[in-house]
Amino acid sequence: MNILVLGATGNTGRQFVDMALERGHSIKAIVRSHGGLDKRTGLEIIQGDVLDASVLTQAARGMDAIVSCLGIRKKDPSDPWSPLLSPEDFTERCAIGIVDAMKANGIERAVVISSAGVGDSWETVDADMRNVIQSSSVGTVFRDLGNMEQVLEESGLDTLAVRPVALLNGDPSGSAQIVDRFEKTSKISTGDVAQWMLDAVERPTAFEQRTEMIGATNLS
Repeated sequence: MNILVLGATGNTGRQFVDMALERGHSIKAIVRSHGGLDKRTGLEIIQGDVLDASVLTQAARGMDAIVSCLGIRKKDPSDPWSPLLSPEDFTERCAIGIVDAMKANGIERAVVISSAGVGDSWETVDADMRNVIQSSSVGTVFRDLGNMEQVLEESGLDTLAVRPVALLNGDPSGSAQIVDRFEKTSKISTGDVAQWMLDAVERPTAFEQRTEMIGATNLS
C-alpha cells in the first residue's frame, strides 16, 4: 500500500514507519524538519506544515490510506500540568485537513492515534485519574482528541481512532489487546500501538467500530 504518515518523527510514528517499510509498503511522511527521519528506500519525506490544507491535499495524491500519530505536544510530557506547545485544537484541525485531503483524492481509510479515556471511554478511567485529567492540561488534550474523533466519525469515511492506555516507549510486546478499563497500572508500548495501527491499515474489510481502546500485558 501507499501510506501517508503524519507524526512520523515521534516515538510511535517512527516505529510505524519502520514496520510498514519492513512489510513492503511505500511511505510518504510529512515532517517539520528533514532531520527527523533517515532517508530509505520506499520512504518519501516531505517538509511541510500538517495544518496547511494544501500540503496535505497534495501529499495525499496516489495514497491508499492516511495514518496520523500526531498529538498535542507538551513542554514536559510526563507532567500532567505542563504547558502545551501545540494549539489547543491541534488534532481537530489536523482531522479536518485529513478528511478534506481524503475526499479530494478518493481515499477511504484513515487510522489515527487518540487516547483511552476520550469520548465514550471516559467512564472506564480510574476515578483518581479522572480528577487529575480534569484539573490539568491533559483535559485540554482529551477535549481536542474527542473533537478529532467526531470530525472523523462525521466524515462518512472508513476511519479508526486507536485509544491506547498509558504509553511507554518500547518495542512490541506481542500482548496488545482490546481493553475495557483504564486503570492506574494500565500501560502499552509505543511499538504495540504502532503495530496495532499498521495491522488496522491492512485489514481487508471496513472497520466495524470507529474506536478501539487497547492495552497490553507482559510489560515490565
